[in-house]
Amino acid sequence: MSRVPTASLLLWDGKTAPCRAAPHPTTAIVEHALALIATDTADLLTAADAARLTACASPPRNRFLLKHGRRQWCSTRCGDRARAARAYARRTSME
Repeated sequence: MSRVPTASLLLWDGKTAPCRAAPHPTTAIVEHALALIATDTADLLTAADAARLTACASPPRNRFLLKHGRRQWCSTRCGDRARAARAYARRTSME
């Protein structure tokens, strides 16, 4: 977050009105994007909703979500995969 400035620069010469300029050169576009992601992450971790942040209940548990109601998976697809794995495990253990 501290490596890349995020505030717009104000440029003004004697002939034109003030205008905003990008605070980064086009050669540093990746660094700027990563700085924005880092800023959003810091906002999320320090916000009032930070207590709702939880790991996905499906292995390998490398994704996170904001808990809402009974939701325990990062996506519907992930939940479907976990339910299908449980059903398969039940079917194979009965045989």
